[in-house]
Formats: sequence, C-alpha cells, structure tokens
Amino acid sequence: MSCTLEKEKDSLISFATSFLSIRQPRDDYRELLELSLIFLGHTPLRGIRFMAPGAMHHARWMSKAIYCLKIWMFKSQFILTTKEEIGIRTMCIFIVKIYIKVWFTAPNSITSSSNDLNLLKQLVNYEHPSISKVTSKKFKSHLWYLCEELIAFAFFDPTVSHDMKRKMICAMNEKDGFSKIPSKKFQLGEQNVDSLSLDKFVSKHTVNFFDRLQISTKFLQYDPATWESRDDYSAAFKIVSNIRVVNDNAELGVALIEEYNSIITKKESQKQFLLQVVQDHRRQYPNCDKKLLTA
Repeated sequence: MSCTLEKEKDSLISFATSFLSIRQPRDDYRELLELSLIFLGHTPLRGIRFMAPGAMHHARWMSKAIYCLKIWMFKSQFILTTKEEIGIRTMCIFIVKIYIKVWFTAPNSITSSSNDLNLLKQLVNYEHPSISKVTSKKFKSHLWYLCEELIAFAFFDPTVSHDMKRKMICAMNEKDGFSKIPSKKFQLGEQNVDSLSLDKFVSKHTVNFFDRLQISTKFLQYDPATWESRDDYSAAFKIVSNIRVVNDNAELGVALIEEYNSIITKKESQKQFLLQVVQDHRRQYPNCDKKLLTA
C-alpha cells in the first residue's frame, strides 16, 4: 500500500462505510464499496464475501474496477508477471483513493461543480505520472459543470465557503462571458490548474442558470452567510438539489441496446442494416397517433 494511501486509509474506510449504510441502487455498487474496504484491510459489516462475476461492458467502468480489485485479491491463484502485478496494484490504489469517492458523490447536483474542479486538481497532481497524464487529459474533455451556467450549482454547495460565494457574486456582476454562446464548456489550456477557483468560471451569463430553472436571484443581493435563513434560497435549494446529474441511466441504456442487438445478429453489416431499417421506420411513423397508423 502506498504511503499516501496509508495516510488516507481511515478517511477512505469511513467514506465507504458511510455509503454502505445507504441503500444502493444495485448490487454492483455495494460490491465495489465492500471490495474497497477489503483492499484497505477492513472487514465490511456483512463480512468478507465475493459475488459471482457479472456482465462487463465498455460503457460501465465500474465493472472493470470490481474485476481489478478481485484480480489483486486472488492473485495467488494464478500467474502474474511482475509488470502485471505492479499494474494491477497501481490501478487498485487509484480506484480506492480517487474513483470511489468521485463515483458515489456524482449524483449530488449541488456539489457537482466543486467536485469537478477538485477532481481535476487531484488528477493533475496524482502521484503516478502516467496515470495523472492520461486521466487529466481525458477528464478535461468532460468538465460538464465547469461552465458559465452550471457553475451556479456551487452557490448551493455547503462545502463552498461564504468567501468563495462572495467572489462568485462579484464575478457574475463584473465579468463578461468568455463566449457568445453562454452554455459553451470552458476549455482549459496549459494554465496552472492549482490556481483555478470556482469564481474563475463565473460570468454575467451565469444568471441564465436561474432563468432556465425559474429561480429567484433576489438572495444573491444579500451576504451568503444569511442565505440559509431566507425562504427564497431554501426554495431554490430544494429545486437544485433534486436535479439528477449522473449518467448511469444512459450507460445502462447503451449496455441494454447493445446486448439486444447482439441477440438479433452478430454480423456488423447486418447491425448497420438494422439501424437503417429502424431509422426509416421512425421517419415513416414519428408517433403513435391512430390517424397515422391507420393511414
């Protein structure tokens, strides 16, 4: 176990244990948390158990994380080269140190902006250079919540300080947008990521977030320290906190349709032909109106 992981061991165990006390949407969520605890040398509440292997799909990286942890735990039962063993161990450390927390906090809309920025900084400064380079480069293409509009989620984030929220308000009143298209995602250059803060992504266009959700911005005229006692802020917080932001449903949808396609045919040419047939059918029957179907 790496020195940095050893230092964070207690907090990681506490995080995984706390999420295991919450009802998880599927068994693979619970399995990943329990395997992480076992890897950290802790026994889960249900004891040490290993579930039968399930489906592994390219759309779901979680399954790869589960298999990676299992390979490390059962490495004595098959032959691994030194390079393979080091690679598996390195990946397991990344999973329990970075991926676990990011994945399980992803559904929380109000922390999405600060989570994105914190994750980017973690990846850029990660202890393993090759992993840092690959993951940070990949994640820079997926900074959905670090844009002029969605950065407004941070106004409702209790982990963001009052001082930072004051800076965000000043930026929203003073800074022009970086693009004529308000919703355009911010493009990170070669600047020092450590120097980035939430207010750097705020501009006059941020107010569009409140307009789209029909949320009053009156509370922004007051100091952030008083927001929690205001009815308009409480109403806005309720709306924003109920927004779903995770793409897990989309991943499941991709896996389901590809599995269905594989049952119909395994030939790529036939799959492409099938897609054309479906597209043509949707063009001819765009809806299920009785008048259209009987024509």
